[in-house]
Amino acid sequence: MSGTIRTFIMLLITLALMAGCTQATPTPEPLAPSESTAAPAGEIVLTFTGKVQRELTLSMADLEGLGTVKKTIEHPKDGKQSYTGVLLSTLLEQAQPDPGTTLAITASDGYSVVVALEDAKACADCLIAFTEGSLRLLMPGFGSSFWVKDVASIEAK
Repeated sequence: MSGTIRTFIMLLITLALMAGCTQATPTPEPLAPSESTAAPAGEIVLTFTGKVQRELTLSMADLEGLGTVKKTIEHPKDGKQSYTGVLLSTLLEQAQPDPGTTLAITASDGYSVVVALEDAKACADCLIAFTEGSLRLLMPGFGSSFWVKDVASIEAK
C-alpha cells in the first residue's frame, strides 16, 4: 500500500473511533417547583428572608391565602381603628426564623425597625394589615415608631 492510502485509512479509522466515543449530553429535566420556590400568585408585595427555615415571597393573594383576620386595634396616636390582615404570628409560623434572631421590618422607602423575635412572638395582636393598596405593620403595645407603613420586607438577622 502506498503511504497516502495508508494515511487516509488511518485518518478514517481515527475519525470513526472519535465519532463512537462521543455521546449526546442528555437535557436535564426541569425541576418541579418546591413550596419555597413556587412563583407567587401575582405581584410580590412582601418577602421574608434571612435566618429562616423557609424564605417567603408573597403576593397579596398569597397573604390572603394564609388566612385573614379583622381586628380593632388602638394606634398610639390615632386611637381605635378596624383593620384586616394577616397575623404576624402566622408569617412567623410559615417562615420559622431561627431562635434568638431579630426581625428587621423595612418599608418601601427604606424606613426600618428591628424587633426581637421573642417580642414579635409574644404579640398576639400584631398584624400585617391591608391598607390603601399597601401593607402596614401594626404592633399594639409598642411605640408608634414600630408601626411601619408600606411594609416591603422582613429579614431575620
